[in-house]
Amino acid sequence: MDETERILLKEKPCQALLAILELDHAYASLISKKIDSTFAHTLRILSQLEQAGLVYTRTEGRVKYVELTGPGRRAAEALRMLRDAIEDAAEVKKRIKRIHELVDAAERAQGDRELLAGPLRRDLALLRSITDSREIEHLESRIRGMISR
Repeated sequence: MDETERILLKEKPCQALLAILELDHAYASLISKKIDSTFAHTLRILSQLEQAGLVYTRTEGRVKYVELTGPGRRAAEALRMLRDAIEDAAEVKKRIKRIHELVDAAERAQGDRELLAGPLRRDLALLRSITDSREIEHLESRIRGMISR
């Protein structure tokens, strides 16, 4: 594993790259605030990122701006896609858990279970369109069983 890979496997350097990508005019103290890091630590991170060829600095007046290089931009965009995918997976997991809770409640409920099953099946169909999970098949099976009772 080379030094650049080692840097990008740490939380704060990843956050710094994302901050630079997302800020209009990034400079060290602004990046430091955005990633909740000390100024000194942020400077060390930026130095490492610059040595790795992911960022460069540009002085304008008294301000030293930090910008992404081509490879830095590609790395930051890949990190953003990874972060978004992880957040999406967490959201799907949360929604599946909620549907489990609703199915549990529907199975215990007295009354017309078919009315309860309709919205649950619709929610599962939406989840199936964004993920393929055995959990969804399990829930669909439980809902079918609930209706057939």
